[in-house]
Amino acid sequence: MSVVSERLGVSIIVVNYNNGDFLAAAIDSALSQNHPVCEVIVVDDCSTDNSQAVIAHYGDRIRAVLRDTNGGQTEAINTGWPLARHPLLMFLDSDDLLLAHAAAKVCAGWRAATVKLQFPLVTIDQSGREVGHVYPKYPRHLDTATIRAELLRSGGAPNSPASGNAYSRSLLEAVMRDGGFDLETPRKYWMDFILTCNAPFFGEVVTLYEPLACYRVHDRNLYAIRGVDAAQFTSMLDSVSFELEYFASRCRKWGIPFNPAVAGNRSIWALECRLMADKLASDKSGCGKDSSCQPIFRTLYRALRAGVEARLPISSRIIHALWLISVAISAQPVVRRLIALRFVVDKRPTWFSRLLANENPTGWRSLSHRQARSRRRG
Repeated sequence: MSVVSERLGVSIIVVNYNNGDFLAAAIDSALSQNHPVCEVIVVDDCSTDNSQAVIAHYGDRIRAVLRDTNGGQTEAINTGWPLARHPLLMFLDSDDLLLAHAAAKVCAGWRAATVKLQFPLVTIDQSGREVGHVYPKYPRHLDTATIRAELLRSGGAPNSPASGNAYSRSLLEAVMRDGGFDLETPRKYWMDFILTCNAPFFGEVVTLYEPLACYRVHDRNLYAIRGVDAAQFTSMLDSVSFELEYFASRCRKWGIPFNPAVAGNRSIWALECRLMADKLASDKSGCGKDSSCQPIFRTLYRALRAGVEARLPISSRIIHALWLISVAISAQPVVRRLIALRFVVDKRPTWFSRLLANENPTGWRSLSHRQARSRRRG
């Protein structure tokens, strides 16, 4: 495939709602790109904090879009990207950061047929300190055909949160013409998921393995896991249902067979959410032969089967199976510790982070990914 010129222009669209404390750092990271052809557009989704004062400080160094009503992430992005002057688009959450060479690396990796390029993110804490976590850990040699096949098999595929992607403007124009943004309730859906579903059916998806951005974990992440309770996982399971519903509608539009119920039973992440929600909601100290634990064991069986069928390394499948079994059979205090250890990344012991450093993800989605995509509903 032919390489596109590295002088290709990039429009960085910073999407903000009430993140005034972090907004300047995000804008500065966008303005500090070492790629020579960049512009920065900042969309404020009707913030009620000091965000608009922060935006005003930059004057004509940025293009500001101040929405009159709060519509959520997808509507805010759809307000901003049509104003872009350049053919490549990057959507930066306002509490995240781009590394200085991000736009240049995106352009260097872009090909003529590319419609989406994705890359990992480094997790940082509220003060900007790295916490020793990079996500996602993409499988090697990931290509468009694999992403497309996994979407059709399980409704999910290896992909990055919002700030970990670049898109062709032509992709968003095509999705708009095809009705992909015609959403009855836009707040239910996240732009990165919408474009993950559409991109491999409109062109090629390129995956880079080098982190080009930072994802910030802080106390105001609306859906970040700071504690552990059943309601969080029930909410995330609802989000999976919305996503399967959306992808099913796209497949009907394209005339491609897709059964969302079957895909849901192949989704490791959906089954994990169900297992954790049911387990945390149980008053039992553990699951032995008690009949009340039967739903948990049914979900466990399905999750184990999904892990076996997934295209993951053997070591990942074994670790995943052991973790699922431990959650299913353990008492509540142990279950809470297991969940926190795995998913609350900024609170992990150093030894545990090092243990996972070279491990592939246990499924196409993990809670770290869901945290990154399930926050700041606005």
